[in-house]
Amino acid sequence: MDWLDYFTPISFTPTNLSIDNNHHENYRLLRDDENDEQLNKAKWTHNISQQIKKEYSSEFGHTFQVDTDKQRFFVVHEPFINEVKQKSMPLLIFYHGLNSAAWYCALVKTNWIQLSVKYNFLVVFGQGQGTFYEDGPVRDQYGSLSFGDLYWEIEEPKDDFDYLDFLLNYMKNKYNDQLDLHRICFMGYSNGALFSSNVAVHYGGATFAALCNHCGGFGGRYNEMKMLQPRDIITPLPIYILTGDNDAYKESCLKAKNLFELAHCSVSIDIMENRGHSYYKDKEEFIWTQFFLKHKHLTE
Repeated sequence: MDWLDYFTPISFTPTNLSIDNNHHENYRLLRDDENDEQLNKAKWTHNISQQIKKEYSSEFGHTFQVDTDKQRFFVVHEPFINEVKQKSMPLLIFYHGLNSAAWYCALVKTNWIQLSVKYNFLVVFGQGQGTFYEDGPVRDQYGSLSFGDLYWEIEEPKDDFDYLDFLLNYMKNKYNDQLDLHRICFMGYSNGALFSSNVAVHYGGATFAALCNHCGGFGGRYNEMKMLQPRDIITPLPIYILTGDNDAYKESCLKAKNLFELAHCSVSIDIMENRGHSYYKDKEEFIWTQFFLKHKHLTE
């Protein structure tokens, strides 16, 4: 059931193991195990987002939350590079999977903040729309971590485009003297990867130097007729698709490759052996050095 990391059936019915308290009545909760290291780390990241100063500093730099004007937020990481912001810093925008959280992806699920120091780039972790669980993350009935009903809208993406516009404008204004506008890259995982197909069509190479679609592809279990179509892309861009031979969405990844190639995008795909629908953290450095760093857009 690894595909549930990014798609939960609408017909889902809680089991009788769910907690029955009023404030938990909508939670998909099986257990709250104090020995669950992953869950405890998730709760730790959630607690950071509940502080007055929503920020975290480490040897890798400064990570902080930026609230938007529509009760949403994103998480920015700027690396410490000799304690001075460097010029011409690329930017990576990362979108999480279904029911996940920006803070968790920044501090636990990915290694992007560590790599940002090694390769001198900025990172933003987007936060999908929806509602967080009031008491923090839980395990759902399938054993997956869930922070709430949190998602990127695939079929009607306007609100998420407005959100991404806000994010981009914020980064361009705050890092005006440091940001390399020719090297803004986008990566989506799972539900975020499906949304990356919308990003490719709507923004394309006019905004992004390159895009990584990780375990999402095009269509998936959504109504493709309601989605933005790759054939309508205005400015093609390089796309790297990452999936596994046991990924339930391998076929939608192959479909994305075919459709975006027909739309004149340069597309490469990696189908990893013995991999399912999960985040391939061990591929991050390859993605950065062998894909993102090899591309820059020239459109002003």
